Amino acid sequence: MRGSTIGIHEQLAYMRMWWPAFTTRIRHGMMWAEGDICPDELCAAYRIRIDYPGGGVPEVRVLQPQLHAREEGGRIPHMYGQDRLCLYLPGTGEWSPSKPIAVTIVPWASLWLYFYEVWRATGEWWGGGIEPEVTPPIRREPGEYEPQRKAK
Repeated sequence: MRGSTIGIHEQLAYMRMWWPAFTTRIRHGMMWAEGDICPDELCAAYRIRIDYPGGGVPEVRVLQPQLHAREEGGRIPHMYGQDRLCLYLPGTGEWSPSKPIAVTIVPWASLWLYFYEVWRATGEWWGGGIEPEVTPPIRREPGEYEPQRKAK
């Protein structure tokens, strides 16, 4: 059974409760949250921004420090357009507007950053998942998404 959508003001309240050091606000139907997360005591601290159109899909960007590919002209894995983090597989029910961003998206962003640092050091992405297309797939109902396999 699917839960009901958490309203944008409730999402803001969750963010303020779980992440009080983040700057949060709502403007023109969009929740905006910005703050620092540190995936591990041995990792750098990262400033992230979350843009969330109520009932839509949250977009997470790393503002500082700038993310870098391992080699010049290379790509960073699990990103949309090399500017937004790919944190879950859309259409699978991993995340939906019925789930608080504060306890899903923010911790997933921290975990993504941990795997990014491991990837920078080793060249291997240990975070699993499916590499996204340049833009997110069309939102589908859970169970409708079928990843396209590349022919060998």
